[in-house]
Amino acid sequence: MNDKNKRLLKEYLEDAHMRGATEQSLSGCKNRVSKVLRYLEEQDIDITYVRMKEATAYQGWLIETGRKDGKRYAVNTVHAYVKAAAIFFEFLKRSNKIQSNPFKEMKRVREEKKLPRNLLKEKEINRFLVELTKWNECVGLKKQKRMYVTHVVAELLYATGIRISEAAGLAAGDIDFRRSLLTVREGKGGLSRVCFLNEYAKEVLGVYVNEMRDILANEWNERNSMLLFGVKWQSFGKIMNRKLKAVSEKLKLPQVTNHMFRHMVGYHLLRSGCPIRHIQEILGHKAIKNTEIYTKVDKEDLKVILDTYHPRSFKRNTPTVSKQNER
Repeated sequence: MNDKNKRLLKEYLEDAHMRGATEQSLSGCKNRVSKVLRYLEEQDIDITYVRMKEATAYQGWLIETGRKDGKRYAVNTVHAYVKAAAIFFEFLKRSNKIQSNPFKEMKRVREEKKLPRNLLKEKEINRFLVELTKWNECVGLKKQKRMYVTHVVAELLYATGIRISEAAGLAAGDIDFRRSLLTVREGKGGLSRVCFLNEYAKEVLGVYVNEMRDILANEWNERNSMLLFGVKWQSFGKIMNRKLKAVSEKLKLPQVTNHMFRHMVGYHLLRSGCPIRHIQEILGHKAIKNTEIYTKVDKEDLKVILDTYHPRSFKRNTPTVSKQNER
């Protein structure tokens, strides 16, 4: 990247930081904005000459050849890169470095709102969480410690629906055990919110905070010692996903990831009859459209519903031919 674009990127990130962007958000911004800047350099296009034509061409390039391995990006990934470019160019316009924002005016690919495949059902996630409680059966103290933390974090994620980055940013003081509350500070979009803990999750966290955390603290560096789990989100998510994958394979279940817990909370609450507005508040969705994704039931559910409620469904104890027809 040339010096001019490096300077613009630095100024943009500093501005975003001053406006309250989280560490995770800044990391994502840097990666996505660097993409558009490198593309423009390769095309020998200065930012002051980017118009609708160039912006649309960038989106097309992302769709066709954006990935280094030759594979195509998912539609939502393309949408995220173009959205980041639009926000960056809006900063340039606000700073009087350009006259207009072509990325804001162009027609973008439509973001897909869909659930991940193979979300675990209630019985399956219960089986999964029970397996995590067997952390002391792992061979070796190091593996036991990591599986124990995985158990605690999984219960926290499934109880509250918070993101892994939000869990990583928690401090012990963010938990109010008396009122069963958890304060998530600087969530997505820089917003803070209060989450509720169920009794089991509160008990698991209580044991961790009061009895186990100090035992594990000697593995943390001083810079991260104030964090509840002592690890920054960048490595925290990767460590968790490796453990979750291993347990998924052991139980021969679809692979579980950190973020799937959030989806399973919304999905399972809806299946239990929880009003969608309440789910929106629990998950901290700003817009209801983000919560409506959980109204999309899978084909298996539709088949069960059809078999249960359709007037022509087969009934085991009902004769297939009525007495009237037998006459």
